[in-house]
Amino acid sequence: MSESAYIYGNLKLGRGHFDLPPVLIGTLFYKGETIIDRNNPELFSEKKAKNRINNHKKLATQYHLPEMIEITADGPKSMKKYLEFYLDNYNTPFVLGGNFNARVEGIEYLNERGIKPTEYIYNTISNLNNSKEIEIIKKNKINSVVVLILGSENMTSTQRYNYLIKKRTPNNLTLIDAIKNLGVEKIWIDGGVINLESLASILETQQIVSKSLYLPVGTAPNLFLFRFSSPKLNKKYHTRYRRASIMFISTWVSNFIFYGAIEDATESFASVYQAFKFKKIVKNKNIKILDY
Repeated sequence: MSESAYIYGNLKLGRGHFDLPPVLIGTLFYKGETIIDRNNPELFSEKKAKNRINNHKKLATQYHLPEMIEITADGPKSMKKYLEFYLDNYNTPFVLGGNFNARVEGIEYLNERGIKPTEYIYNTISNLNNSKEIEIIKKNKINSVVVLILGSENMTSTQRYNYLIKKRTPNNLTLIDAIKNLGVEKIWIDGGVINLESLASILETQQIVSKSLYLPVGTAPNLFLFRFSSPKLNKKYHTRYRRASIMFISTWVSNFIFYGAIEDATESFASVYQAFKFKKIVKNKNIKILDY
């Protein structure tokens, strides 16, 4: 199975198939998170951050699902603080998120700490228009990169696939080949959810990419929830139940899932566990419910 998976320590990320459960990734230190000081994002509640990370990891153990934490930040100074906290208390691998300047600072700090490029995943790159980003990836020998497909709400699965394999770079390479030429060995493909309609096309794209490019595929299926709210419904539970239902569907054809805010771990892990167990039953009994 190792030849059909990316290996990060004891974690296996499937590629070219959906036989392994998806890696669940919760995001910490996102903009507006309640544990962060509104006036100074470098300050945050370490106790609450630990509680959220520990709950995420406890659920992963309980449900026997692979997991990672995404460390994100809006600025360089806060990124350094967040990474310092995380590395002082937890082990790699993890996902390095945040805006570009924050990621640059993060890489520099990781180098200072002796964290190897094989121990984290760079999130994300969508094109090769930023010469500084290209240089940073090459210079630091970044090993793993998440490619985010940017497109319109109505972008079809074929168009999303062409985004990856059409020759369009200055060297007349596909985006995938150009990224490989930078020395990146492990490429993840994120379809880029905008709304519920886009998610439908993305899940189809994931199947195409998995079979043809043999790369791990996934996305953040819950992003569309930010567009929905209702004054007639309890927003907290309204979005919670919608999140759980869409996680169930996404599990069938995903190698990884960015489930969003880390405090949403409980329903996310439970939903994926149920979906993956049900999928195995359907497959073992050769029952045709969803084509994948």
